Amino acid sequence: MLGAQNDPLLPLTATHVCKSWRALALQTPSLWRLISLDGRLRLWKEYLRRSRQCTLDIQLVPQSRYSRSTSPDPRSRSRTHGRYYLDAQSAQLYVHCAAPYISRWRSLEIEFQHYAPYLWNAALSACCGYGSRFYTPQLQSLTLIHANNDDTKEFTLFGGYAPRLRHVTLNGVRLTWLPSLFSNLTTLDYTHHGFTRGSDAAAELLYMLKISNALRELKVSLPSRAGAHSSFPCTFPAEESVVLPYLTELSILIEGTDLPSALTHFMAHISIPNIHTFRLLVKPNMIVTRPTRGGSSDISARLRQFLKALPRLYTLRHLELEYAWLSDPRFIYMLLHVVPSLTHLTLRGPHISNAILFDLCNTLRARYRSSSRYPLVLDILELDRCEHVTAGALVDITKHQLDAGTGRHPGICVRNIHVKDCIGLDLMTLKRGKYCPSGADLRVWKNSEEVNWKMLHTKTTIRTHRHRAPLDSSYS
Repeated sequence: MLGAQNDPLLPLTATHVCKSWRALALQTPSLWRLISLDGRLRLWKEYLRRSRQCTLDIQLVPQSRYSRSTSPDPRSRSRTHGRYYLDAQSAQLYVHCAAPYISRWRSLEIEFQHYAPYLWNAALSACCGYGSRFYTPQLQSLTLIHANNDDTKEFTLFGGYAPRLRHVTLNGVRLTWLPSLFSNLTTLDYTHHGFTRGSDAAAELLYMLKISNALRELKVSLPSRAGAHSSFPCTFPAEESVVLPYLTELSILIEGTDLPSALTHFMAHISIPNIHTFRLLVKPNMIVTRPTRGGSSDISARLRQFLKALPRLYTLRHLELEYAWLSDPRFIYMLLHVVPSLTHLTLRGPHISNAILFDLCNTLRARYRSSSRYPLVLDILELDRCEHVTAGALVDITKHQLDAGTGRHPGICVRNIHVKDCIGLDLMTLKRGKYCPSGADLRVWKNSEEVNWKMLHTKTTIRTHRHRAPLDSSYS
């Protein structure tokens, strides 16, 4: 059952093992629910027949996803058809194959990785219309991705009726945001289509969130498309804000070092009273590890504007920042003073140096001492891929930089330091500083696996005894 959720051809393989397996597979409709549409229409029609009345997972995605299948059977991987280009006519034909069963759709996933004209118009034509034959009473998940889309058409899906829809991922498509479709969402991953920008783009998203105000997880990216203009001007009242009372996790993604003004407008008009996790991330394919010349001052100014626009984060527990968000250390220091409930801080990327880390410890000590009722202690300080941080600096910090002194609440301002995949760290130096008077626990991960200090000691003893040479324990 689990394998059939990832490999659409696994049920077909099971029917060819033996007579008993074939009978069992044919009597299990849920094995045939995953329909990965392509040119083999006769095959998928047989899948639809064998699924009987079971709900369906419909996909129109690049088949390279399944060519890298983790199935142990190489024949299963070789039978998948590679598809890197799909025209509008083929897309329409494939989706219409599953359209008669639209009332049984449990999920719909359509992804295009190339450009072709009118792809959305063709692929979604079977989902747009009025009347009960377009309703999707079983639909729970919707994913529509086409980053290269240039079609500005707005689509009204499923006759405006999908009461069970909970999870939506959108990238490069404009949809009519109806309450009957999207008011019950709990998870939204939204990448703006780029046909509006600035305050217009922010206003469009804010009106969407007024309808989907039951969200628990929200991921937002508002990229600035080259040559984009506000084709659909939209304004949001300056004195109003959108309240998301159930939102606990918010992620903001940018491309490279571009911090669009739309994000500042967006953050200035939302209220997230119960937020627990706040992530400031960079898209994986847009990471810039070294700041460009002349761009540092621009990103610093935008970070200051973004900080001023932030809503109250009194309930925030976990804050995560990476790469371009770390371009200006002052942004980190100032942000720490407006999150009194913070217990977990994650910093990722080569922007973190020894000097920044020492200043960060000073800020954390000041934050600890500033509390009048209870000490503001950070449970976990996580450093991920901070290649410019040295082992000596980490040892110095754990020994001397975390003690908050003998003020109102004597003690340490950080209980645990987690160091993950930081290239160039000397493990033996860290081992000597692991147990220190401050009481902070230092844990290290190498290649995503935690370092076992006892095993490291054993290997060191053996190698030193045999070769009379110090162990080279630096990261490879």
